[in-house]
Amino acid sequence: MTEPSPPQDLNFEDALLELETIVSELERGETPLDDSIARFERGVALSRRCEDRLNEAEKKVVMLLREGNQVVERDATTGETLASSDDPGDPVQPAPPRAQAPGAPSSDAAPEAGQQPLIPGLGDDDIPF
Repeated sequence: MTEPSPPQDLNFEDALLELETIVSELERGETPLDDSIARFERGVALSRRCEDRLNEAEKKVVMLLREGNQVVERDATTGETLASSDDPGDPVQPAPPRAQAPGAPSSDAAPEAGQQPLIPGLGDDDIPF
């Protein structure tokens, strides 16, 4: 049987997959005690590797900075600019007209010029609630 790769040589996905396998084995409880301890130790090392990779990814995400109207991605270690692009911002759209909730006090006045009634052909007195 080949020796497993050192956890620090594994990418996040491979380390997580192996960790999930170890957890499943240990949960079944069919592994002898000495083997369980060895698998547990390997699992702890894999868990630490996954945590390290997640922390590295988080640092990289944090390095996405806004500079004026630019989004700049920087290397977490060196601070070197990796990419820069225009920040599209959030489009501003007018709010849709709000319908009056049933049971809310209604206006007896006719709709203003150019404004459509909620239900065409029906006035406030025609609605049975």
